[in-house]
Amino acid sequence: MRRIFVMGMGAAMALAGSAAMARAVVDGRLQVEPASDGVKYIVDNSKLGKAEFFGYVGDFVDNKKITAILLLKGDKATDEQKHVISITAATQHIEAFVDQGGKVQPLVDPTPPPAAAPPPPPPPVEGQTPAPPAEGQTPASASGG
Repeated sequence: MRRIFVMGMGAAMALAGSAAMARAVVDGRLQVEPASDGVKYIVDNSKLGKAEFFGYVGDFVDNKKITAILLLKGDKATDEQKHVISITAATQHIEAFVDQGGKVQPLVDPTPPPAAAPPPPPPPVEGQTPAPPAEGQTPASASGG
């Protein structure tokens, strides 16, 4: 009798868990809300930090359950929250959308990308004479020695 009861409870929890996940995904999009603290994310009543959120999304992507992330209440999200969702989606090779006032549109990362590093100077050519020292330098200090 006890064994039947335990198996029944296990089946009930499995169904409850799958029903909870089903609410988090609508039309292949993971439904995410910004937490009011400005740095966390709410997915299916669970409050997640950045790393937890990334892992959660990765798990859904690996199981082929989502093709996009939808940020609900986008007008209440901080730029940092939007940025994290944008880079998480890009890293997982899925799309990111934002719902602002009932309009769903692609999420544009509000944080500009870092400036590109300048290209390195070309290597010296054999037989080329060294450049003269800069103003205020002596020939010894210009050569690094």
